[in-house]
Amino acid sequence: MVPAFFDQITRYESLSVVGMAKNVGKTVCLRALLHHYREPEKAAMLAVTSIGTDGESTDIVYKTAKPELDFYPGMVVQTAENYFFKRHLSAEILDVSRENTACGRLVTARVKTPGKLILSGYAYTQGLREYIRQVHAFGARTAIIDGALSRMSLASPFVSRAMILCTGAAFSKNMEELVRQTAFRHSLMNMPVFGLLDQTRRTLLESLKTGVHGVDADGRIEDLAIPSLLQIDKHRQKIEPYCRNGAFLYIAGLVNDPFLDFLSARKQRPDLIVSDFTKFFFSEAAYRKFLRSGSRVWVLQQPHILGVCVNPTSPDGYRLDSAELREKMAEALQTEVYDILG
Repeated sequence: MVPAFFDQITRYESLSVVGMAKNVGKTVCLRALLHHYREPEKAAMLAVTSIGTDGESTDIVYKTAKPELDFYPGMVVQTAENYFFKRHLSAEILDVSRENTACGRLVTARVKTPGKLILSGYAYTQGLREYIRQVHAFGARTAIIDGALSRMSLASPFVSRAMILCTGAAFSKNMEELVRQTAFRHSLMNMPVFGLLDQTRRTLLESLKTGVHGVDADGRIEDLAIPSLLQIDKHRQKIEPYCRNGAFLYIAGLVNDPFLDFLSARKQRPDLIVSDFTKFFFSEAAYRKFLRSGSRVWVLQQPHILGVCVNPTSPDGYRLDSAELREKMAEALQTEVYDILG
């Protein structure tokens, strides 16, 4: 089934394809997307790289067969030179990076004849931003970033503007649990954007990498001189003035269960602000407990989730009913859900 949202991706300058676990169909989704844009005038709109390694024929963990990636004339690809030398297509080299990776320098090239290639690109934020800038300069309209297991942070809306979320039986063989966990993650990705700040103050918060900062109802920002949530017990008194309705705390880092539990123990609690959903490292239980007082969590930027794809089959062959899974997932997420192979 070809997802309807495939036709929408070129509205965005960048797109991440991410999975909730390994073997949830991320490569299948990317392969189908590339095939959908195989015509020359469409292919020229796309550039593709991966923050891990994708396109190999065998899964390095499960030793099972994997779908290889096919590329089409006009597409721009970026991969490590070790993989570029093993390509099964012809391509015009556009750039070779000065930076070395474990598999050599990164080669950016334009595909000339259709064929297969293993992708392996930058695995850090600044490198991905440079990739996006570079491929736009080479004429691509949409820079696609293929995600990897445990690298959800590189799907931040500060890196890519749109996202495709993949989930499936590899994450959980229990359909109810799979739907619930996916719905929870989807809700975190759709956390509301904080609108109280002017652009100057918003830019200031976005530039902060560590620490806890107070924000009052007028948008004024105070550095509370708390370098990390790990030291929150030493700085309880600094937090107290913001433990009230109408006050906010900006966390320039990860938010975890202990911190939500710490705030949940207060009689009054502030709202929390974080940069984006990739900073959420808390459980659903801790989050629901925090919300019960009426407090909320806000983000500075929210990704645009173009679509959700499911893989009803786990690596060991266990299969959920595709139609039932898609129906329950669509109801929980309030969006259409696709099984690429269904």
